[in-house]
Amino acid sequence: MKFCALATQPFGVPTTVSINSIVVDGTGMCGACRVEVGGQTRFACVDGPKLDGHQVNWDQLLARQQVYLEQEKQAVEKWEKDLPENRCTT
Repeated sequence: MKFCALATQPFGVPTTVSINSIVVDGTGMCGACRVEVGGQTRFACVDGPKLDGHQVNWDQLLARQQVYLEQEKQAVEKWEKDLPENRCTT
């Protein structure tokens, strides 16, 4: 999405992007889906997920999406490890 928006911006092509950020409560109260658009704070769960790609602060958004990367990896590893025990055998 970032590079699509960067490619279309010099030509003035309107570019709507879909922001797939972490969403916890879907009301904007938790702030997990916070993204800066046009210098203002927006919430992807309430104001999006479709936003003006030329106005999104992509560097900030991509950095925020990396914050919990290690915990996400650990959760997947635990899920994969526990998976055989959770299967229904009937």
